[in-house]
Amino acid sequence: MTDRIEKSPVHGTAVAVNGQGFLILGPSGSGKSGLALQLIALGASLVADDQVVLESREAQIWMSSPAPLYGLIEARGFGLLKQPALPEACLSRVVDLSAEPETRMPHPSGVHVMGSRIDLIKGRNLPNLASILLLLGRDGPTGTR
Repeated sequence: MTDRIEKSPVHGTAVAVNGQGFLILGPSGSGKSGLALQLIALGASLVADDQVVLESREAQIWMSSPAPLYGLIEARGFGLLKQPALPEACLSRVVDLSAEPETRMPHPSGVHVMGSRIDLIKGRNLPNLASILLLLGRDGPTGTR
């Protein structure tokens, strides 16, 4: 992943917890949909799977699904699942499944998405990632990190 995202749609998955939107990025097969399924089972809401439309409005980045994919998520080895979905969510954090944290207690980092700086979580091989994201979403934008 680069340090900038300027084009839409992006190949990824988007979920929301308590109004906090998470954009999950990574190469094919890295577990984007699997992580989203874990989060949904824990109470998150699906926004988009496979392709995420990004739109900058009023200094915030909004995520949505292309119409043909709305309410669908891939369960690898099973197929497509229908899932209630939100029409859109405001992006709060980007999760990069291709990058590992450098240290046990990494410094906060970010990525520029369509001109806005968004907090970045390097999630590859990060234990308990679904639980961490759920707690961050529940804490809202002022949560630690």
